[in-house]
Amino acid sequence: MLEDLPISKAPLTLLLALGVCASPLAGCSPLENENSAGSKPNVVLVCMDTVRRDHLGTYGHERDTSPFLDELARRSTLFRDASSAASWTKPSVPSFLTGKYPCQHGVYEGSASLKRGSVTDTLPDEALLIAEVFKEDGYRTGAFVHNAQLRYGNGFEQGFDLYRCENMDAEEIRWRGLDWLDAKEDEPFFLYLHFLDAHWPYPVPHSYATLYAEEEVIAPFQKSSWKLIRRELNDGNLEITEAQREGMKALYDGAIRYIDDQLALFHQALVLRGLDENTILCVVSDHGEEFGEHGLFGHGHELWQGLLEVPWILFVPGRPAKVIDVPVSLVDLFPTLLSAAGLTSPEEPEGVDRLSRPNANRPIFAEHKSEGRYIQSLREGHRKTNRHFEGPVRDLEEPPTFAVGERWEVEFKRDENGQMIATQFKPDDGDYDDPVELKGMVTNTSNDLFELSGIPVEVRSGTKKQLAEGARSTEIVDSQVVKVRGEMSDDAFVAERIKFYARGDSSPTEIRGPIEVVELKDGKGRIKIADWWVLFGPETNVKEEKRNQRKRLLRRGEIVAILEAGDSVLEEMGIAKSLEVYDLETDPGEHNASTSAAGTTQALMDMLGKTLTRGRFFSDSDRLLLTPQAIQELRNIGYAE
Repeated sequence: MLEDLPISKAPLTLLLALGVCASPLAGCSPLENENSAGSKPNVVLVCMDTVRRDHLGTYGHERDTSPFLDELARRSTLFRDASSAASWTKPSVPSFLTGKYPCQHGVYEGSASLKRGSVTDTLPDEALLIAEVFKEDGYRTGAFVHNAQLRYGNGFEQGFDLYRCENMDAEEIRWRGLDWLDAKEDEPFFLYLHFLDAHWPYPVPHSYATLYAEEEVIAPFQKSSWKLIRRELNDGNLEITEAQREGMKALYDGAIRYIDDQLALFHQALVLRGLDENTILCVVSDHGEEFGEHGLFGHGHELWQGLLEVPWILFVPGRPAKVIDVPVSLVDLFPTLLSAAGLTSPEEPEGVDRLSRPNANRPIFAEHKSEGRYIQSLREGHRKTNRHFEGPVRDLEEPPTFAVGERWEVEFKRDENGQMIATQFKPDDGDYDDPVELKGMVTNTSNDLFELSGIPVEVRSGTKKQLAEGARSTEIVDSQVVKVRGEMSDDAFVAERIKFYARGDSSPTEIRGPIEVVELKDGKGRIKIADWWVLFGPETNVKEEKRNQRKRLLRRGEIVAILEAGDSVLEEMGIAKSLEVYDLETDPGEHNASTSAAGTTQALMDMLGKTLTRGRFFSDSDRLLLTPQAIQELRNIGYAE
């Protein structure tokens, strides 16, 4: 079928012979559609994950990476200078889906291994997503998404009748979207498509991977070890030649062309269905990509322009083409796309409707939060200021801080009331999804059950047994010291593996695993690991040699305090502030920073922070503990190392 052919491979004569327009947007007569949705326009919102705008032809790229989007842009409202609100997917996408900044919706953390990777921020129920507005107005709403950071359950699905976040390439997303359109044709629709094909390692068909790149040059980047290669590059342990760097860019360009061809086929399908003359098509990216311009590859590490500059093309049938040169933010997408469809937001939008106020000149604001720091970026004209807030290294004299998802090894004893009292905490090096472990002395042995410090343990036929050095028997008897790996099931801890220690071993009773709940007040509190609460206080010994080697995670509540109170709280919180100022007119690559900013700029950033946080609707409870499956899905796309 024609829809199976990439546009780049379909000859003009074939397109004409089949009665399809040679140009997807040339205005050929649509087929009759008896089930037309009437006067309400359909809306398709497309996000091309990781596509920086300077790699599209309409934004000046020399390669033919985007023939369809270039033609679309010629008939659309083209935003020449659009910026995302963040430099990676997890905070950026909710910003344009809600029209709010990260400091308002609160989605900063995605995942990472060990200490940070076990939890993820979620979009609160209080958030108003653009899909909810369309749904309330009678639209059928659907989403087909490929990015595990946006998986179902994280809040992004609010307002969608159908939300599918799965491992799909651009072709499958195209087909799934069209199948959804065909299932019910008598209602206007809002459809969100999110493509991941231009995300490292750019996993596109071979014909596209080699469209602009030599196979031998890009081969290392397509191996199963691509995550290790990227890590070694970013750690400075691996050098890359200029030819390899250009090869990586060429591979990236091939991935963009793959998306472009699939979008062309998607639009041709709209034409064949008679939907094109009543369908708004909005195409953006959530962030850009760096190829070592500042020593790093990928995204989500800073707020450089190459990470923030994104395409934004808005095609509205019947609306004259227009180029908007004024800098805009993707938070403007929410009110602008609603306006294009003739709708208004039930809430006061943070962004600007760029159809009614195309030349409204506002500072461009962006944010980034990582483990020990928070960065703001404010751009006015060609002057850009970045403010870094660096968190402190935890002082061993401070009360211990525990976070949901962190793994700890806890030595404990039972008090007279049977409560588990921690005597010592020690950071655990295991991954979040490693099994929970119990170690202690066996008591109350009975058939396939025994207890470890009052915790019932069940032995099954598949339970593995092994001997530690000096141990001689795998017989389970009272007073035997064992370590059990497993998981809770009903009222017992089911043993996956039991390790037997030598008789007479005097090891303390301990539990090891990720924290599920934390309750802390005045240096006292309790944590929950698996099904058990462990109490602690000032007398509990906390071994933090490893934790003390790195900066403490800045929590969202602390960011709110910084934004609300400014410099007055920094010393108290132990947070250092620094500035980087760039003149993008003379230094577009952002390599020559000044460390002084005009007082008016800092005052504007302070005022903006206070204003935005007044509209925040998140709390620290808006987060989820990641499941092992979720961790693996994130690892598959390069996260949760």
